[in-house]
Amino acid sequence: MSTNDCRCGTAVLDRGAIERPRFFPRQLVTPDDLTLGQEYFRNKLRRMVRYLHGWGTVCGAKVVPSDPLKPWKVVIQTGYLLGPYGDEIVLDHEICFDLRTRCVAASSGDACTEVVDPLCPDQTLDAREASKPAWIAVRYKEMASRPVRVQPVGCGCDDTACEYSRWRDGYELCVLDACPDSHKGAAPEWDPLIHAHCLPNCPACPTDPWVVLAKVEFDDKGNVKTIDNCSCRRMVLSLAPFWTRCKEPVTTVGGTGTSTGT
Repeated sequence: MSTNDCRCGTAVLDRGAIERPRFFPRQLVTPDDLTLGQEYFRNKLRRMVRYLHGWGTVCGAKVVPSDPLKPWKVVIQTGYLLGPYGDEIVLDHEICFDLRTRCVAASSGDACTEVVDPLCPDQTLDAREASKPAWIAVRYKEMASRPVRVQPVGCGCDDTACEYSRWRDGYELCVLDACPDSHKGAAPEWDPLIHAHCLPNCPACPTDPWVVLAKVEFDDKGNVKTIDNCSCRRMVLSLAPFWTRCKEPVTTVGGTGTSTGT
């Protein structure tokens, strides 16, 4: 896991050296060496995502009403997003989000399955005020998984210690009290893409990890009244839905020779 406070990957223009481990025969390899190798490629991918593609929602992740009997909940559909620090956020299943709960972390599950923290099972907020909207946002989160027994040191008999053997890609959904500044204002113009302009500056590392999905307003009882998926959502331009055909002439083979035509 990266220790960089910015989370944009080490050596982003002004941060240290970019290096990876070099292995050789009879080398003593430590966990730090192996982790460095993973972080090298992860940070390289993060930089590519940030500088080449940007961040925001790529597709899906639409927020829709939940069960009419539970009007304080919404369903977040499947989707794919790029986080501000270059991490991919994969919503591979629909999840039911209780807006009375400030945050919930998830990596798997089904829509409207109760996600309860066993240590704080009743940690919910009061019904929201009708005059105060909320913004549903998501951020990337690593989750430790697959605990395994750790071998005792030397001749010790203590084999009860455990360590997590995997990092699982996950995400955290939260309710924000305001639309972040990074999501405000009009979208950039398309003119720089097709006309010559001055050399662009490299974008600064974002100051917050959130990708906003929707703005939600409530009625007098604190139940969901309106869901706005667009006013505070950043969309990433994707060429995946677009394709074209070539215009190579048709080649006719046979007879006295080969001919081409349109």
